[in-house]
Amino acid sequence: MDRENKMSAKRAVDLLLLFAALWWVGGACADDTPLTTQIQQTLDSYVAERRDIEGISGVSLYVSLGDHGPAIEAFSGDKGREEKLPINGDTLFQIGSNTKHFEAAVLLKLEADGLLNINQTVGDWLPQYPAWSGVKIRRLLNMTSPIPNYSETVEIGQIMGNDPFHQFTKQQLVAAASRVPDNPRGWFYSNTNNILAALIIEKASGMSFKEALEKLAFERAGLHNSFYTEGISADDVLQRVPRGLFENPACLDYQPKPCEKSLLAPLIGRDMSGSNLSWAGAAGAIVSNPRDLAKWVRALFGGRVIPQKQLDEMTTLVSQDTGEPVKRATKADPKAFGLDVGQIYNDSFGGRFWFYEGVTLGFRCIFVYWPQYDLVITTATNSQPAEGEDRLGDLVVGQVFDLLVKARVIKAATPPEPPDLPGGDPE
Repeated sequence: MDRENKMSAKRAVDLLLLFAALWWVGGACADDTPLTTQIQQTLDSYVAERRDIEGISGVSLYVSLGDHGPAIEAFSGDKGREEKLPINGDTLFQIGSNTKHFEAAVLLKLEADGLLNINQTVGDWLPQYPAWSGVKIRRLLNMTSPIPNYSETVEIGQIMGNDPFHQFTKQQLVAAASRVPDNPRGWFYSNTNNILAALIIEKASGMSFKEALEKLAFERAGLHNSFYTEGISADDVLQRVPRGLFENPACLDYQPKPCEKSLLAPLIGRDMSGSNLSWAGAAGAIVSNPRDLAKWVRALFGGRVIPQKQLDEMTTLVSQDTGEPVKRATKADPKAFGLDVGQIYNDSFGGRFWFYEGVTLGFRCIFVYWPQYDLVITTATNSQPAEGEDRLGDLVVGQVFDLLVKARVIKAATPPEPPDLPGGDPE
């Protein structure tokens, strides 16, 4: 056999063993309950226990047990409307800031094509913003720029609180941020970074951001249930989206302190599924589902979207604590950030993994990828709850991961990594 045939044969054997493990796992579990039943019970319990607390009506889950399968898909609850249609594989969710790693991949594909370089600056591409002219594109994507977050400003909050159907332009969002003092912290999460990056993508590619996203991300990954709009979603998309409740009374970051009432308080208890997504734009306006998101994660980390050089750039990390370069997330510094993708270290959660949770005004969506287990879990639900009440990661992803470990479905982790060394300068 040649090398390719040997690899194909090995993959086939691995898949047969994995399918066998899934078939046998019902007998392997301590209480003889099949794994799929245990996963379904986990989702059902989450919806029952958290329905009123988090404002959810349903949840969708996808477990990818290898780049070429198999997978487990599960759903619980309904779409939260009068007809009580169940959540299923056709259901779509706003995936929020998961949009950001799609955008980073598009920008890196443009770099691979020689149309830009992530060490160029905002000034090189957008001279109309002289205050940020020295900020490198790389720093927009790894959140080490000082640029304020438009979505937490009083200006945008007042508009959204009064009219969630308002149509924003990218320039209006950036302008709102420009009227707030720059942030002095080393790592600071700002949606404005992604709006600026979208403007750079449009200028470098000659396409709208939507066109670039669809051509350079959706098409390359083979996605057919992912949609983007900087407005109100099309009717055929909205028909597949459940009710999405906004339930968060917290004040916006830039509201004067002390703050007794959020500018978004008029939205509490409202269904935000049909609201105008221009406020999120390149920072969070994709509508998709856990199945497509898992497919995207596999394609991205599998090197099918951007070349290895750009994937290495995407996974070059800084500390979310200090903003300084690090080799990887560690027990001492457990949260790191690449180019719009996070890495976390947690002893009780499989060690080190890639992660993102996207949140909009009515939805949450999570992906977790453990390379050492060749495992991707994605999940989504339909609310933004009060601060401190988000249990989607703990009660869905965490418990499902534990079930997979106990059932011995996922492969053993790779050997321990060498001691962590000080990070090098990624620039």
